[in-house]
Order: sequence, then C-alpha cells, then structure tokens
Amino acid sequence: MLKRESKNTKKGLKEKPKAPKAETVTVKGTITKEQRELIRKLIGKIGSNEQDVVGKILTLWLYNEGFLKIIKT
Repeated sequence: MLKRESKNTKKGLKEKPKAPKAETVTVKGTITKEQRELIRKLIGKIGSNEQDVVGKILTLWLYNEGFLKIIKT
C-alpha cells in the first residue's frame, strides 16, 4: 500500500498581532476571615480565583471613586 502524501498547505490559523500587555506589580494585604469567605463566594461569578476577584474589586472601587475615569480636557 502506498502512504498518502500530505499537502503542504498553510490553511488555518493565522498569527494575530499581540495586544500590548500592561505592566503589573504584586500587592499584598491583610483581610479578615469573613472577607476571605466573601471573596471565595465570588470566585466564578466575577473572577477565576481569589487574586482575580480582589483585583476586580479594587479596579471597580477605584473607577467608582473617580481615580480611573478618563479626564476630558
């Protein structure tokens, strides 16, 4: 039997330009046990893990306080 020859076509995935990533830093803090339980209950609803949930809570708080709003000049 003859082996099937594969065609050298490059049909399919094309390389997409990568979006620039934000520069990040790690922030550590202390929370109560009750706060940790509340954060754990939010996993899957607003984030994929504790760190993600806390980061989103901080971002929402900073935005609502006006620190992250776009300043129109």
